Amino acid sequence: MFIRPLLVFGALLLTIVGLLLTPHAEAGESRVQAPDWTLEEVGGATVSLHRDARGVPAVLFFWASWCPHCGAALPAMESLYREFAPRGVRFYALNIWEDGDALGYFRAHGYRLPLFLTADLVAEDYGIEGTPGVVVIDRQMGIQELHVDGAAPREMAGVVRQYLRAELNRNIVTQQR
Repeated sequence: MFIRPLLVFGALLLTIVGLLLTPHAEAGESRVQAPDWTLEEVGGATVSLHRDARGVPAVLFFWASWCPHCGAALPAMESLYREFAPRGVRFYALNIWEDGDALGYFRAHGYRLPLFLTADLVAEDYGIEGTPGVVVIDRQMGIQELHVDGAAPREMAGVVRQYLRAELNRNIVTQQR
């Protein structure tokens, strides 16, 4: 009866501990490069990931309006966006596999995350197989393995927040040298 929740909690805890103990790749080390993409934001601006996010961390959030897990995760993503966008972190809400009104959904909930519709090919390039999907990219366009798939929204946001804080602090220390 209590075994399944304990197993899930234990797996999540091990993932977070693994994240904390895993060293970040330094310049020159090999890592998976984030595929570039160019899409039009709902506001009309054309955005290219490599041009827009080079030199700053970026968070890609793959979602669909029909996905209840996406609906549960969007408030956490919006909170991260409001906390970290003023510090230069780029966020992209990439709508995929949509059969509803993604723009209406965003407007009804008051989300301000930069929204990109019909990002199905981007999801394919990143190997996204389910929603929601979160990909975090470092300043050198390397994909960071944060293991947030399947995490509850609060835990997912906590892992991403912890990474972004560490990454931004690392940048401050590097600039002071």
